[in-house]
Amino acid sequence: MPSPRIRATREQLAHSFLPQYREVDLAERVLTITDAELDRIGELAAYYAWSDDAFELLGGSMGGTRALCLATIDVLDGTMREPRQSQSLQELDWGTPERSDVELAQEHSLRLRATGAERPLPDA
Repeated sequence: MPSPRIRATREQLAHSFLPQYREVDLAERVLTITDAELDRIGELAAYYAWSDDAFELLGGSMGGTRALCLATIDVLDGTMREPRQSQSLQELDWGTPERSDVELAQEHSLRLRATGAERPLPDA
């Protein structure tokens, strides 16, 4: 059975999702990615947004736009850097408070789990 993924096209990533976080360079690059890279972005984004680990670490979903942006950074840059803008344009319009250092650390931990670099501790 295939892994769950968020289905987004290259064009949706380039013109809708990545610009929300001012990821101009990635928005240009994403138009030429391979199908395998696009599938991996969708797979990671689904994990970041909907997995049991996401709900455990974040207390809920981070949302699809942020998940797609972070997954694209992780796949194309090979890093776990934060987006160029910490909040999406929509979050800024809504007046959503910035993520705290704790929330950012929880997101980073989730991203590490996706790579296998951090494993959850077994129940005692």
